[in-house]
Amino acid sequence: MDIEQIREMVRQGQFSFYFHALQEALKDGLTGDDILHVSHHGEIIEEYPERGRCLLYATVPSGMPVHIVVDYSCEDELQVVTTYIPDDREWIAYRKRRR
Repeated sequence: MDIEQIREMVRQGQFSFYFHALQEALKDGLTGDDILHVSHHGEIIEEYPERGRCLLYATVPSGMPVHIVVDYSCEDELQVVTTYIPDDREWIAYRKRRR
């Protein structure tokens, strides 16, 4: 699935959240608007096709970098699996994992 297909599913309201995603968002102080911003303006930085998932990244309006993992394995609904503020000790420019 490409980023435009993800954006279209979100625009159409064809998405839901895992409870884990909501827990992690609250823990990091992220809002639903932050998550939607990433889905509308983010880029795919990692793909996990064997699981039907990908990792999106964007900087939200407050200036925080945010990652969200989406599951697209169900063709009728996109699921937000998790969301978090990436640790810069683990990421280069929040886009590439440090090895």
